[in-house]
Order: sequence, then C-alpha cells, then structure tokens
Amino acid sequence: MGSLEHSELLRRRCRVFYEYAQQAFERRDYDTTLFMCEQAIQLCLKSILLRMLGFIPRGHGVRELLGVFSRTLRELGKMELSLRVSSFTERRRDVLRLIEEAYVVSRYLAKTYEREDAEKAIEATVELIKLIEGVEQDVFS
Repeated sequence: MGSLEHSELLRRRCRVFYEYAQQAFERRDYDTTLFMCEQAIQLCLKSILLRMLGFIPRGHGVRELLGVFSRTLRELGKMELSLRVSSFTERRRDVLRLIEEAYVVSRYLAKTYEREDAEKAIEATVELIKLIEGVEQDVFS
C-alpha cells in the first residue's frame, strides 16, 4: 500500500471514530466519547503527516502530533497555516489535555467524564478536522 492509500485509510478511520464519538455522546457514554475523539484526532493528524512527510512520526500524543504538524508546515514555508495550527493548539490546550488524558484513563483508571467534557471534545475534534482539511487543500492543490 502506498503512502497516499495509507493516508486515505487513516482518514476513513478518523471519520469512523468521529461517528462512534457522536454515537457514544448520544448514548450519554461520555468516557467513550472522549476516547473516540482522541482516536479520530490522532488518525486525522497521522493521515496528513503521512501525506506531507511520507511517513508517520513516532508517538501518539495529540499535542505532540500538532507540534510536528505545525513545524512541518513552517518548514514548507506555509507560515500562515503553521500559525493557524499553533493558534488552535493554544486555544484548545485544556480540552486537548483532557482528550489525551482520556486515552490513558479509559484503559487504566476509574475516572469518568461529564457531558460538558464530551461536548468540548467533540467541538475541538470538528474544528481540528476542518482545519486539517483546509491545510490539505492548500498544501496539495
């Protein structure tokens, strides 16, 4: 499988995880909502990074991947896009931390999340997916 096909597969999985997040939210399963948002974000970021770099960077932390994404855009001379990614990361820092935490907590700890947490996670996921789609259009058009 070539990197473009692999990237498209990751993007499809991103959409599926986002759909699962929405379904979990509707069922009031807020822990699963956050976990699924984390998976959707991670896969979407890895998809665009694979297209841009030709490989998927090691690591899975959402904020770490956002940093790689922003640096890659900067290195490509796409300063405005890099600043948009950095701005998103700064504005959404708290919910991104929460989403990353949910990834670990869902498997190992007995913590639960509230409706408000899940709403913020879904909003951030939607915003980031749209941001990535916009960057992708700009970079690959």
